[in-house]
Amino acid sequence: MTTNRIYPIDDVLVEFYFDGKKIDTYEGSGFHNIEEAIHSAYDSSERRNVNIEDYVFSVTNLADHTSARYRVNAGGNIKILPEE
Repeated sequence: MTTNRIYPIDDVLVEFYFDGKKIDTYEGSGFHNIEEAIHSAYDSSERRNVNIEDYVFSVTNLADHTSARYRVNAGGNIKILPEE
């Protein structure tokens, strides 16, 4: 299994899912970890009217094409979701 790690030089794609439907995407770089990428994507989105905990985020490192799905729990921590 390949770990989804990101480095500041990597381009990262973050996709937002709500009720199983992709509703938004964000691309950026300069992130030191997955949490920074997710929060940056959420903070720059026009969809902040929905609680961050209600989204599923797919984070893809475009440099090595690894990806994983994440949720933000009630404590504000990022949790990886099992693959479907």
